[in-house]
Amino acid sequence: MLLSTVLAGCAHRPAEPPHTVAVAIRDTPPAELTRCPVAPEGFPTDASATISEPVRAAAIRLATAYRALADQLARLIAWTAPATPCSPHDQAR
Repeated sequence: MLLSTVLAGCAHRPAEPPHTVAVAIRDTPPAELTRCPVAPEGFPTDASATISEPVRAAAIRLATAYRALADQLARLIAWTAPATPCSPHDQAR
């Protein structure tokens, strides 16, 4: 009986729900940040070379990472500035 009286004072009180905070973004990014990335030229097609397997694998990793970053940047630009004609698939030309 005494224990139930003491524990009632220690009952968990639900916390107030967190308040939602929304911040309006008024600034637009500078023009140079909303320009579509330009894809660099690839390796020449009229030349040949012998590349070791580790160097070839590194070149493939770098090219794959560059392509992923260019695609991500193009999507971000299109989301930030929808009027900008920036498609990730246009960069392959």
